[in-house]
Amino acid sequence: MARIHLIRGVLFLAVLFSVAHSKLLRASDSPVVAVTGTISSDANNARIVNADAALCDAGGAVLQQSTADDSGQFSFQGLRPGRYILKVQANGFQSTELPLDLSYASQHGLSVRLRPMRNSDQPHSDGMTVSVRELAIPDGARELLDSGKRKLYSEKNGEAALRDFQSAIKTSPNFYEAYYLAGMAYLSLQNSAEAEKHFRKSVDLSQKKYADANIALGSLLLQRGEDRSGEDLLRQGLASNPHSWPGQFALGELELTRGHVQPALAAAQQAAELAPAQPVVYRLLAIIHLRQKNYSALLTDLDAYLQLDPDSPAGLRAKELRAQAEKQLLTSPGATVSANK
Repeated sequence: MARIHLIRGVLFLAVLFSVAHSKLLRASDSPVVAVTGTISSDANNARIVNADAALCDAGGAVLQQSTADDSGQFSFQGLRPGRYILKVQANGFQSTELPLDLSYASQHGLSVRLRPMRNSDQPHSDGMTVSVRELAIPDGARELLDSGKRKLYSEKNGEAALRDFQSAIKTSPNFYEAYYLAGMAYLSLQNSAEAEKHFRKSVDLSQKKYADANIALGSLLLQRGEDRSGEDLLRQGLASNPHSWPGQFALGELELTRGHVQPALAAAQQAAELAPAQPVVYRLLAIIHLRQKNYSALLTDLDAYLQLDPDSPAGLRAKELRAQAEKQLLTSPGATVSANK
């Protein structure tokens, strides 16, 4: 019976928060936009601390500057809607530029990957193995990968990104990062079958040493109910890259479905620390705190969610749930918040 209640709570909140992460903002309601994201190494997925990020206007003039924190995160706030250029650089890495279109919406959870310079010694790298592999990847394939990432993450154009990733694979058939990113592009196009094929290819080519591919494939298998193989891949990916917020998020979901509330909470809190601008992590925290009947924490989760997604239909329903929880806490601290309204 307890598991039935848990499933109902999960389903209710999943419906409550079923909304795309990106949303259109009406200029009359919100005259400013923001951009937040993380900076990591393209070689080993490690977050790059103290990387320099500069937000420029369309002509290249610097408007704001930000230094990545201990989690590799950066943020620019209080921006006017428009088109910008994001320039990122760090010692030992090749600098990059990304076009950003903030004409209608903020950008949250942007992922920026920097390529290590070939003659640099990078922390947490695999030493000579990485250097040999770097030299084996043609520059043209790397350029296609960078182009595809811009189209996928900045321009939100999955089809165009997929074409670049497929071209990179043709140029370098053992380029496992390209297979992984092609899988991500297929996910953005809601083609999970092709996404799985490409994640598997990335896992095989990397001999299970590429954390992002392990986590992505493991998460898909868990969603399909293949718990054993999915969990093995997920945990192997997290062992290589514990700073992966999607990995911590998937682990939190897994632990929660098993009724392991405290491990689920720990993983969800880690995901929130790694990706504070991702609404989905607060959805998971809300489910957990609802399961614990910790309604004061539920209010905090909903507040965090509403800061990121206040105006969508799911955001409006979240406001209703928050009002109900607050009212019941005030009138009867021991009361239960009803999911049916």
